[in-house]
Amino acid sequence: MRKYKKGLENALVTVLLILVAIAAVSLISYYFFSVLRHSMITTGLSISNVQMVGGIITGDLINQGASNITSITIQVHPQNNGTVISNYTNSSLNIPPGQSYAFTLPVPKAIEGNNYVITVIVKYNNGQTYATSVEVIDE
Repeated sequence: MRKYKKGLENALVTVLLILVAIAAVSLISYYFFSVLRHSMITTGLSISNVQMVGGIITGDLINQGASNITSITIQVHPQNNGTVISNYTNSSLNIPPGQSYAFTLPVPKAIEGNNYVITVIVKYNNGQTYATSVEVIDE
């Protein structure tokens, strides 16, 4: 009779070890897949060919995200002042990944020789937003 109980205890320990192993694998896979999901880059934007001459800013925006850009907001403010002096929004866009968008934006309050910060905020058709900035001098 003692042998029977010992066999039952071994079987119970084995079952418990299997359950602990399954729980550990589940937790590790949950962590791995959540980290992987959050690390995938789905947004991105580059600003190139930016110049400002006589209060007119021109440049190109390149969609480096994984979704279409549906809205762009461009804000301009002096380098040492957060007050926006020019604002442009276009909410009727459809810029696919890898494609560019050329912009021209007048800044009537610009002063030649001053530094300005251009902030670009885009919205994607998947609901995400992305913002980036670049500095430029009015020449």
